[in-house]
Amino acid sequence: MINHEKRADLDRQKMRDIGLLLGFFSAYSELQTGMATYHMEYDVATLCDPNVLGDVRLLKRTKEDLEPHVLYLKEDDCQNMYAEGWNEGHAQGIQAHKTHDLELIGTIARLAGRLAPFYTKYTTAENDARDCKLVGEERAHFITNWRQTGGDKRRKKGI
Repeated sequence: MINHEKRADLDRQKMRDIGLLLGFFSAYSELQTGMATYHMEYDVATLCDPNVLGDVRLLKRTKEDLEPHVLYLKEDDCQNMYAEGWNEGHAQGIQAHKTHDLELIGTIARLAGRLAPFYTKYTTAENDARDCKLVGEERAHFITNWRQTGGDKRRKKGI
């Protein structure tokens, strides 16, 4: 039972982090270009669909952590955690754009590098910097911090 609770907590935190990241990308890109890269309503509907939550590949669980036919993250939990993360990330994106805070951008970049296979079909720092609409020094700082996670070295199979 403890493994179930621990796994559910990890999955909740991962959905919150994905929401934070995509909320940041959306706010920053919207302020840069006038168009948001991501939209909470569409993302949460896709990521928190019950069929997707039952998919082993979604949250990249190891086989040792799994029990067949167990959903570790319920749909309402998923939506709430994603929305909470999105709101925080959106606020941080606005703050980073206004202040050009490289430390905050670096923190988001490291989070993006760790989570890349979970929220996107590609895993490069350049693609994330492009989606976020980062330019100049912020872009270089983002890419440098993203690569510190070793994300470019991962290989993905069949998503």
